[in-house]
Amino acid sequence: MPPGLWNPALPNILETYNALWVIPYATAVGPLVAIFSSLMFTSLADRRIEAQKLLGILTLSGSLFLWLSFSVLSWGWNPWWYVFMQGCNALISAPMWALLTKIALVNTSDPQKKFPLYRVWGTVGWLFAGVLVSWLHLDASAEAGKIGAFVRLGLGGLCFMLPRTPARGEKASNWKQALGLSAFSLFSNRSLRVYFITATLFAIPLAAHYMYAPQLLKQLAEQPQQSDWASELVRWLLPGPTAQMSLGQMTELVAMLIMSWLGARAKVKPLVIIAMLFGVTRFALYAAAGHYGLISLMWLGVALHGPTYTFFSITGQMFVDRRVSEDMRGQAQALLGLMSTSVGHTTGALSCGLLYQWSNAGKTIIGWTLFWGILSISIVLCFAYFVVGYKQRDAQAS
Repeated sequence: MPPGLWNPALPNILETYNALWVIPYATAVGPLVAIFSSLMFTSLADRRIEAQKLLGILTLSGSLFLWLSFSVLSWGWNPWWYVFMQGCNALISAPMWALLTKIALVNTSDPQKKFPLYRVWGTVGWLFAGVLVSWLHLDASAEAGKIGAFVRLGLGGLCFMLPRTPARGEKASNWKQALGLSAFSLFSNRSLRVYFITATLFAIPLAAHYMYAPQLLKQLAEQPQQSDWASELVRWLLPGPTAQMSLGQMTELVAMLIMSWLGARAKVKPLVIIAMLFGVTRFALYAAAGHYGLISLMWLGVALHGPTYTFFSITGQMFVDRRVSEDMRGQAQALLGLMSTSVGHTTGALSCGLLYQWSNAGKTIIGWTLFWGILSISIVLCFAYFVVGYKQRDAQAS
């Protein structure tokens, strides 16, 4: 819920405080500083500290920096202070999803079937948060981020009530194990290596979704639109861009239930292929929406975020969990997060920021078309790499 309160609204929040120019750096700083902190903290959970306790400590500690990051905007400080505070928050908070994933997988009797049912509540929290922001008219206010910090304080307390998940690995015998760098040995497995690299490449264009889709939604909402009952219903239920971004979480709920139904029958390759096809279609719809000025196309594209994320990321988390030993699960999930979120999103944030400036997106008719069209092509190249590189036979042998 906390990131759902501010992340979809971030472009419009920064624009309110004349700080939109800083969004590539604000998006990149979190994944960048998290590169080693994620591996190091999850290594502690694998070897020394109970995972639920570490999760609670990190959640509470990061709340202060999350509150400060949005407070400095409302105080009128230089936007670089926002980047700094979010960097401190990310340094502490990076392992949270990996730790939560480990706790759920370790304490679930049938993780392939039940994990999506637990994970779906994260989607519910994000969905509720996005709708709440728009209903409170905070789509462009730093108060949304401050509320997220207070919600996270409550979350930190709940973490200590999670099932006990003790460290099961041996104590680190060298500095590589202490820093979690031993997880890189997983690259020797071809199926894991191809998925890790695909996740990294796929994350680069996907970084643009939360960076610029809310801004395009805002621009389209200001233009005259064809009125029909379906459009009016969407505008009534989801009155602002932050709430409309939650269309992706609505379809994500359905995708999660499908994943739960598939359970152990879920095969990595077809689901990843479907996810990337959805990803290409989504950005193509964004390009068409920007070109023709039709917000309905944008809504359809946002709705494709759900299956794109679920069929790629959740499939990957379960796939990695099946392929590694018990004492490496936390580090393996952290490595997946490092490759996709840290390396992929950092590169994506900076490159998408440059592409946004070069294409004049939002300033010319052809701008949004160029921006989203080029990103669609990059997903096609990622798709080609995975189809050629991933061998189902190798994955089953491993």
